[in-house]
This record gives sequence, C-alpha cells and structure tokens, in this order.
Amino acid sequence: MERDVLLHVKNKLAEAPIHSSPYSYFYIENIFPKEFYQELLSNLPDTSYFQSLDQTGKVKPGAYADRSVLLLEEHELEQLPFCHLLFWSKFTAAIKSEEWRTMLLEKFEPQIKERFGAHYEHVTFSSVAELIRDRTNYSIGPHTDHPIRVLTLLFYFPSSNDQAHLGTSIYQPLDSSFECEGFAHHSLEKFKKIDTASFLPNSVFGFVRSNRSFHGREPILDEGAERNLLNYYLQWTHK
Repeated sequence: MERDVLLHVKNKLAEAPIHSSPYSYFYIENIFPKEFYQELLSNLPDTSYFQSLDQTGKVKPGAYADRSVLLLEEHELEQLPFCHLLFWSKFTAAIKSEEWRTMLLEKFEPQIKERFGAHYEHVTFSSVAELIRDRTNYSIGPHTDHPIRVLTLLFYFPSSNDQAHLGTSIYQPLDSSFECEGFAHHSLEKFKKIDTASFLPNSVFGFVRSNRSFHGREPILDEGAERNLLNYYLQWTHK
C-alpha cells in the first residue's frame, strides 16, 4: 500500500465520528482512494483460492457452508497468481504494520482503556485479516465476537451499489440487561435491529468489541449473490 493511500485512510479515520449507542462504532465511505479501490477489485482472487469456513476448524463441520475465507497470511497468499500475490502481500504488510495498529488504537483509546482498565499497560495487540466471500443463504445471528478480539473492521468490496442492503446489522437486546461474553450466536427474535451499515463500494464498518457489541447478518436471499469483504481485527494477549 503506497504512502498516499495510507495517508488517505488516516484522514478518513480521523474525520469519522464514533457513535456510542448501542456500542462504539463508525461507518466510513470512500475509505480508500478511488483508483486504489478499483485496483483492489481487479485483484480479488478467484473463489478456488478460498476455503469453506467449516473446513478451517473455526466452526463446526457444516456450519456457515455459504461463507468462504482466504487468510491474509504468507502461506495462504503464496498460492495466488503472481499479480494478486504482489498486491495482497503489500496490502497485508500495511494493515498489519505497527503504524496501522497505532492509528486504530489512538482512535479508540478511551474505549479500549476502559475495557482493560489498569491492565492496559500489560496488553499487546496483534492483527488478523482475511478475505471473505459470502453466498446466497449466508446468515449469522447477533453476536459480540470472541473476547480475544478488541476491535473489528469490516471492509466492504462490492463493485456497485446494488448490494447496499447486504451490510452488517447492529442489534440491541430486547432485555436491556442482557450481555454476552462472546461464545454464542443468538436468535433474531431476542433482538431489535437498530441499523444496518450499508454494503456500499469502498466502505468500512468498525466497532470496539464489548459484551454488548451485537452485530450480525440476516439471511442473504438474493439469488446468485456473492458478497466480498475483508474482516480485520485486533486481538490481545498479556505481555
């Protein structure tokens, strides 16, 4: 990722307001320069390079069969055609850099410090990123994410505005006292949908993980749908 692209992202992030209800999140359009985004779309790998989520060991066999992933790690990227390998290797190096992590931690410093309290100085952060391709019938119930996660960014990669309705939904439990430590997905009947982050080209939805950061996706009913995005998150460990 070139320096001017990173500067563009920094400026967009700095300008973005953080919504506080029902939890801390933001939504940004045109997160990358227009030319870079077109280059990104042209480098999206063929589905044959992705792995079904239920084959990764992250979920039970047969679960989320309509989601495929490509982990942005060297051993996974090496299988790509050279032009795609070059693009995604540079992209991955940028979003996993210390500079990128610092940028995000500074943006959400008050919320993250509130979560860890006095232990904040004894926590280290690392980045994970994966390309995701969802198909018709994919859905995931309201959940807060695994507690190892600190901050999640979902970069949306459609080629047009036609999939705007396929974004990530924000939920609030009907029981105002209900919280979740992050080890379960819940049924929609127990939640009120507050909003949906539109699945627009070159946009990103980001939030701080908490026991109330409920989000999900209702079933994708569009026939022949293909939903491309990048899931990036910071995870924490003790020093």
